[in-house]
Amino acid sequence: MLLLDSYYDEYKGVICHVAVVDGALCKGDKISSAGFGQSYEVLDVGIMHPELTATGVLLTGQVVYIVTGMRSTKEARIGDTLYHSKSTVEPLPGFKPAKHMVFSGFYPADGSDFEALNHAIETLTCNDASVSITKESSTALGLGFRCGFLGLLHMDVFHQRLEQPEVIRL
Repeated sequence: MLLLDSYYDEYKGVICHVAVVDGALCKGDKISSAGFGQSYEVLDVGIMHPELTATGVLLTGQVVYIVTGMRSTKEARIGDTLYHSKSTVEPLPGFKPAKHMVFSGFYPADGSDFEALNHAIETLTCNDASVSITKESSTALGLGFRCGFLGLLHMDVFHQRLEQPEVIRL
């Protein structure tokens, strides 16, 4: 299967949209990730019609969703190959890790708000695995984060979402 997209659902965990390239997949099967090296049990499978509709089995050629119990979208790398754990496969061509082109530092206005900023950034990165986050310290600004983005628009959208009152609660 080729991993096309993923997002985080607070009840089911990470929901992956995949294209089944070859074979079949059933609920309860064990799968592995070629790029991440982790194994998972398939908890739910189905089609998007337009809401998620469980089918129990997936067949070659379908574009479907799977729920595996992944806890973070960082485990679901777009373009990764997912396969039955018992088999060995060559990863599908085209997988390349995200290349960050723009970097920015994020620091709280007040040093005591670091944990709130940390929580807000973790919340936003649940649905955006293409952002790289590294904690850093500055003598002038205190504790903060160095974030890598795919481009200026990506950074601007992330920054605007970070400032929304429902994301960060200081």
